[in-house]
Amino acid sequence: LLALTVVFMGTTVANAQKMAHADVNAILSVMPENKKINEDLQIYATGLSKRVQDMKAQLDGAVEQFNKVLAAGDTAKAVEIQQQGLEMDKKLQEASAQADQQLQQKRVELLQPVLTRIREAMQKVAADKGYDYVLNSVDGAGTSVVLWAPEGSDITRAVVAELGIELEGAAQESAPA
Repeated sequence: LLALTVVFMGTTVANAQKMAHADVNAILSVMPENKKINEDLQIYATGLSKRVQDMKAQLDGAVEQFNKVLAAGDTAKAVEIQQQGLEMDKKLQEASAQADQQLQQKRVELLQPVLTRIREAMQKVAADKGYDYVLNSVDGAGTSVVLWAPEGSDITRAVVAELGIELEGAAQESAPA
């Protein structure tokens, strides 16, 4: 029984999975494509925002007209304008939600090739260093999800280097003191 336990423990140790972690957001932030993607997204967002702002201005005009007509005592006309305003508000809310969705789709479209490059570099670094799994060390909000990891398991800099990106200050850090 003792020999069987030793064999089982040896098999468990031999099959232990080696894990690494990397900060994908940090990698993305130093990629040269990141600046262009952000600029393109800003231009796209401005176009979407212009459409929503135009609709908001029309709604504001309808509200102003409603107040004038109501102040003049034409209740029937005011009710008609109110109905139009409610419909305009509904369309404005839909357009705003659609603009948010379109911006998110554009972000995914622009980031996909860059994220593919990061994933490929990460796979190469992981394979070269013998890692079975690589976790993203922070979530989408920037909160660390890796609470503890052995020294040397953060492959963020290695992935950046694999991508051919030189970090500012990296030469000073690697130089002997």
